[in-house]
Amino acid sequence: MKIVFVCTGNTCRSPMAEGLARKIFGRAIEVESMGLAAWEGDEASPQAVIVMEEKGIDLSSHRARPIIPEVLTEADWIIPMTSSHEAQLKSAFPELSSKIKPLGAWSKDGSQRDLKDPWGGSVEIYRDCALQIEKYLHIVKENL
Repeated sequence: MKIVFVCTGNTCRSPMAEGLARKIFGRAIEVESMGLAAWEGDEASPQAVIVMEEKGIDLSSHRARPIIPEVLTEADWIIPMTSSHEAQLKSAFPELSSKIKPLGAWSKDGSQRDLKDPWGGSVEIYRDCALQIEKYLHIVKENL
């Protein structure tokens, strides 16, 4: 199985989701991340690197990637961080709509919560974001 996490710049939320998913899912699931407005080669934000390091995850070598249609086509699930990302992806790739589901939409109660962009925020804001991502990834794992 292959999952692609998507956010805006691929320097905060989606790289943290990718790193956390590797830890939570293990090797059974291949994970990648990309950004809808990513500048190819950008490093993960320093705060994301710090917060992931606290969890034993190394993001120091992460480099941002823009959307690669072929990678999305190969994915079993495309998991954006917000409903806005979902709408952009479904508009650009309507043929992939059935496998695009925001991270916050995986909860059993059907509620959807967007993950706020921590970009430019404090380490504490990134910690909060990472905790939310981690919580939702456990729900995703239960539903796969």
